[in-house]
Amino acid sequence: MGTDHRTERERVVQLTWVPCCSPNDLTPTQVDEIIQLFLQETEERYAEASVRHLPIPVWGGNLKLIDADAPAPQPILGVMWATPFKDDIVRVAALVIASAYQGRGLGGTAWDRMNRTAWSNGFRHVQLEVKAANERAQRFYQARNLTIQQRLEGYYQSGLGYMMRGRLAQPEDTKHYSPRHQG
Repeated sequence: MGTDHRTERERVVQLTWVPCCSPNDLTPTQVDEIIQLFLQETEERYAEASVRHLPIPVWGGNLKLIDADAPAPQPILGVMWATPFKDDIVRVAALVIASAYQGRGLGGTAWDRMNRTAWSNGFRHVQLEVKAANERAQRFYQARNLTIQQRLEGYYQSGLGYMMRGRLAQPEDTKHYSPRHQG
C-alpha cells in the first residue's frame, strides 16, 4: 500500500449528516462556525446567545453536516434543525449548507431523515420560515409539498419573509437523495 500524498485541496470530501446536539450544548467553536455559516449563506447575523437559546431539543430531526474523514473536531458544514412545534406540526428552524457543498442532494438527504423522524413521532405537517428573496429554497420546499401561507414583514433583518407549511410525505413515498460526487 502506498501513502496518500494528496494535499488537503485534493482530498475527497466524505460528507455525511450526523445527529446534532441542542444548540446550548455546542462548543464555542461550533457556535461560531454556525454563526458564520448563517452569515455567509443567508446574510443574517446572529449573536452567540441567539444561537444557544434556540428552542431546539435533542431528537433525530436535528443534524449537522460534517466531513467524516476530516480530523476531529470536524467543522460544521451544514445544519438541519427542526423541533416539534404544536399538534402534529414540526417546525424547521434552520436548513443551511455551505455553498461549496450545495447542489449535491445533501439538503434532500437531511430533509428525508428529518421527515422519517418526524413521521415516526406522529408529526404529519411541517412549517418553516424562508426569505422571500431565496427562491431556490422556496422551490426546494415547494417540491416537498410546502406552500406559502403568510408574508412575514420584519421577520428577517434583510427583508421580507414567508411562512411555508405543508404535509410531510409518508416515508415510503419520500425520494431517496444520494449525494453526487463529493470531491
